[in-house]
Amino acid sequence: MWRIDQKRIYFDKDLPNYIVNNMTKERPLRKYFPKINGLLVKLRELSISDAMNNSQLMTYNISKSLWQVPYPYTIEDAVNFISSSHRDFESQKAANFAIQYKNNPEDVNRLVGTISLKNVNFDKKKATVGYWIGELYWGNGIATESVALVITFAFSILRLKEICAYVFSENKASIRVLEKNGMIKKQELNEFNKMSGRYQRTTK
Repeated sequence: MWRIDQKRIYFDKDLPNYIVNNMTKERPLRKYFPKINGLLVKLRELSISDAMNNSQLMTYNISKSLWQVPYPYTIEDAVNFISSSHRDFESQKAANFAIQYKNNPEDVNRLVGTISLKNVNFDKKKATVGYWIGELYWGNGIATESVALVITFAFSILRLKEICAYVFSENKASIRVLEKNGMIKKQELNEFNKMSGRYQRTTK
């Protein structure tokens, strides 16, 4: 099992109702999208109104560290991702969260990145976590807390037993985020990335 150290995590007031009314053995993510409230960030469902910010924040430096994400990243790309996120949640495949930063001087409700719990398999009790943060917001602990919140949600609420993540070997900052959340390296993979047109080594 992947491990996470105990942290002070505060869930949104709507989450208990979500758990009691909508979690069943057959559909643990049923109907209502969870909201998770941390010390620095708030995680919520993606909205079509996030498409503009999503597109603007997806710079080359971010896209090159993600698996098969196009650059330039258009508003249409963002809308397609958000729409597919809603479908994936309905089909129990994933929960893709918008990340809000509570200390954002521009707008605390503005999307500053996304974090996803994807490839959810309730039979095997496994899932994968993936995330990105806009360059303007790097260095504020946003990714570290967002990963902590999602892992805790996966283990404590969804009762999953293993969370994994894939990251390019040169992405030291992201590797550090995973390490700070108690995740350990299991293996290295060398795979062809269609977006970069070359083989890239990832760690799992």
